[in-house]
Amino acid sequence: MIPQVSKEIIDLGDGRSISIETGKLAKQADGSVVVQMGNAMLLATVVSARKASPGVDFLPLTVDYREKFA
Repeated sequence: MIPQVSKEIIDLGDGRSISIETGKLAKQADGSVVVQMGNAMLLATVVSARKASPGVDFLPLTVDYREKFA
C-alpha cells in the first residue's frame, strides 16, 4: 500500500504557523499525526483492534508521555 501523506499549514495571523502532517511517520500505527509549531513538535499515534470486543462497554485507554530535548 502506498502511504497517503497529507500536510496542512495553518497561519495564525501573528507571524506564527501550525503544521499538521499525517501518513509520514509511525506507519505501523492505525493512525498518526505530527503537529509542529516553532521548535515544539508532537507525535500522536493511535492503535486499535480491528473488531469491537463483545460485552465491553468502555474504551480502555493508555497514554504514554515522553518529553525529550534535542
